[in-house]
Order: sequence, then structure tokens, then C-alpha cells
Amino acid sequence: MARFQFLLISVCSFCLLAIPADAGQLVSWKFDPSRNRLDFKTDAGVQPKAVMLLNPTRLVVDLPGISFPKPTITQKLTGNFRSLRAGQFDGNTTRLVLELQPGYTLNPKRVQFTGENPIDWYVTIPVPERGSTLPTLYPRSN
Repeated sequence: MARFQFLLISVCSFCLLAIPADAGQLVSWKFDPSRNRLDFKTDAGVQPKAVMLLNPTRLVVDLPGISFPKPTITQKLTGNFRSLRAGQFDGNTTRLVLELQPGYTLNPKRVQFTGENPIDWYVTIPVPERGSTLPTLYPRSN
């Protein structure tokens, strides 16, 4: 009987350790074209990471430790921006992708990340220009 109890406790302990910790989730996101601003909110603290990529030109914002339990959602945009996508990049990262129209780029030095708190963020984006560039961006929280 003691062996059975030990075995049962061992199996239960292993199962509990094997269950992944709950990640935060992306609660909301929107792009306001009149202000060139991307807002997003999570239900857990996050430190976003961002980069500009080419072909096609897009601003990629990764949210480590945040899950997106839905299929990728694409919102068509107008003007200099083609679309905004939200989806699960890998098992631990949600990705927001703001794609520009062909032939346009952003001055990444003018992209500003603002964390109102660890769960509420907004990205102020400069007016797109003709041309191409490829630097890395680092968000700042206030």
C-alpha cells in the first residue's frame, strides 16, 4: 500500500509539473489611421519587442509571454498601410504585424513605444515615406 501511495504521489507531482503555466493573453488591439497609432492591451504584463522588416515592409511587434488563442486575424487598412495582423507567432509569443503599402517605409527612429503601464501600450508611427530601411526598434515604458 505504501508503494502505491508513493507511486500515485509521484505521478501526480509529475503531471502538475508538466502543465504549462498560464500565459497572459492579448485582450484588444486597434490601429487608428487618423493618428497613426497602434494600441494594444494584454491581461498580463509584457515588454514588447519590435523590428522593421522588408519585402513587404512591415512593423513587427512581438509580445513574449502572451498567447493568442484564436486563428490569425487580419484587418484591411487604407492609405499608406495595407493591413494589421494579430496571431500566435510561436508557443509563447503573440505577434502584431502592421504592413505598409508597397513602396513605403517608416523612419524607425521616429516610431515611439509608450507603456502606460505593463498591460496598456501604444505605438506612435510616423507618416510613411517612399523608400526602404531596416533597423531594430526598442520599446520604452513610462
